[in-house]
Amino acid sequence: MVSLLSLAAFVLPAAAQVDFFDPALVQEAQRAMAEATARIEVQNSLPRIPPGSPEAQGVYNALFPYYAEICAVTVFEKKGSKPGGSGGHAIMFINGAEIDPSAGYPKLRLAPEGTDLSGPDSGVGISVNKVFANVNWVAIPGRDMFFHGGLSPTATLEPSTVEALVAKASAQTWFDGIRPHDEQLQNKPPAMPVKEFMVRSALGTDFAITFARSAYCSRLPLSREGLGKVLNYLNARNVEARANGYQWNGLTNNCSHIPHNALAEAGVWDPKKIRGAGHFDRIRSVVGSGVKSVFGLTPDLSFPANNFVRLYEAGNTRPIGDVFDAFHNHDVRRTMQDGWTSTGPGALVATYAIHDASLNRVYQPGKDPLLASVPLLWDKRSKFDKLTREPPAELTDLGANLASYSARYKKTLDEAPGPAQGASRMGTQEERKAYVEFYDRFYEQTARRSRETDAALEEYRRRAASK
Repeated sequence: MVSLLSLAAFVLPAAAQVDFFDPALVQEAQRAMAEATARIEVQNSLPRIPPGSPEAQGVYNALFPYYAEICAVTVFEKKGSKPGGSGGHAIMFINGAEIDPSAGYPKLRLAPEGTDLSGPDSGVGISVNKVFANVNWVAIPGRDMFFHGGLSPTATLEPSTVEALVAKASAQTWFDGIRPHDEQLQNKPPAMPVKEFMVRSALGTDFAITFARSAYCSRLPLSREGLGKVLNYLNARNVEARANGYQWNGLTNNCSHIPHNALAEAGVWDPKKIRGAGHFDRIRSVVGSGVKSVFGLTPDLSFPANNFVRLYEAGNTRPIGDVFDAFHNHDVRRTMQDGWTSTGPGALVATYAIHDASLNRVYQPGKDPLLASVPLLWDKRSKFDKLTREPPAELTDLGANLASYSARYKKTLDEAPGPAQGASRMGTQEERKAYVEFYDRFYEQTARRSRETDAALEEYRRRAASK
C-alpha cells in the first residue's frame, strides 16, 4: 500500500502537467492520496493490540460498554450427518445486559449503572431456535460460552467434550421455562430429561457456536437508552410467546427477524413485518418484499447474511461527511433526531472461526449462509466477501478505526459549507427551514462525536501502551 502511494506521489504531479488530464480530477486524486498517506501514518504510529484477543475485547468493552452484535453463522454440519439448512443461522450478542434470574424464563435487563462491563467475557448471547414452543429466544451468559463453549482454541473437540458441555449446560438455568414443540419431543429418548434434550438441540446453534460453525459478526455501539429499547423489544417477544406460543417460519418469522427488529427499536433501521406461518402469510411476505424493494423500502423477508452486511452498512457507510446528503438520508435524519448517528467509531466486523479442523473430531465446516444479492443493482455479495475474507484494518482493529473516524470528523468540520448553500437547493420555505435546523444539529453532533472520538483514541493509546 505504501509503495503504491509513493508511486502515485510521483505520477500525479507529472500528470497535472499533461493537457490530457483534467486538473481538477488530478487535484482531487492528490488530496485523496494525501489523506490516505496521513491515515496510514497515524495507524502505523499507534501501539497495537491484536484484534480478536481478550485484551482487544477488554479495551473495546471499556470504550464502548453498550453495543449489539449481529452474526450470520455457517451451515451446521456434524460429521456423518446431513447438513443443516442453507440459510445458516442468525445470532445476536449484547454487552451491557444481563439475565434476570427471577423471571423463570429468558428475560434480560440492563446491567446496573456503574457495573464494570470491560471484562472480555462480559455480555449475553441471544439466539432464536425453531425448536422453542413457548419462548422466542434463549439467552446465554458470557462471550466465551456463547461463541466457544468455554473451549480453548488449542484443545481437541471430541465427543467427550460435547458430553461434558451438555452436562454443564444442563446444570445451569439457561433453558429453564423453555419447552419444545410436541413434534420435536417425539425425537427425545424416553429416559432423557426435557432440559437435556433442549441443551443437545441447542449446542452449536444457540451456544458453543464455533464448535460447529463460523460466525460472521457486525458490531454497533449503542447508548444505554438505546440498548434499553432493544431489551424491551426482546423481552416483549418472549412474553408474547409464553402467552400465544412461538412458531418459527423460514419466510415470515425466522431467526434473523428478531435481531433486526430489536435494533429497529433503537432507530437503526426500519422494522420488518413478522407474519404467521400460513400459506397466505408466506405469499404476502414474498410479494410484499418484492414491492418494497422496488420502492427502496425495507423488505419483510430476512436473511442472516444480509443482516450482517446491513449492520456493517449502518455502522460505516451512511453519509456523515456531507450535511446535504445526510439531510436526504432517511436513516440518518431519524437517528440524528434522537441525538446520535449509527455510522461512527466502534462499528467493527469480526469472524469467529469454527474450531480448528485438525482438532475437531465432531463437526466439519459448513457452507456460508444463503445471501440475497442482485449484481449491479443490489450487490451484497461483494460486500459480504470483502467483510468475511479481507476486511480493511479500519473494520477489525479498534485503534485504526478510531484514527480513521477522528480524521473523518475533522475533515467534515473543516469543509463545512455555510447553511445558505444547501438551503438554496431546497424547493420550499418549509424545506429550507427544516434543512437549516438539521444543519445546526448535524454540526453540533459532529463536533461532539469528534471530541469523543479523540478522547477514545487517547484512551486507546494509553491502554495499548500499558499492555
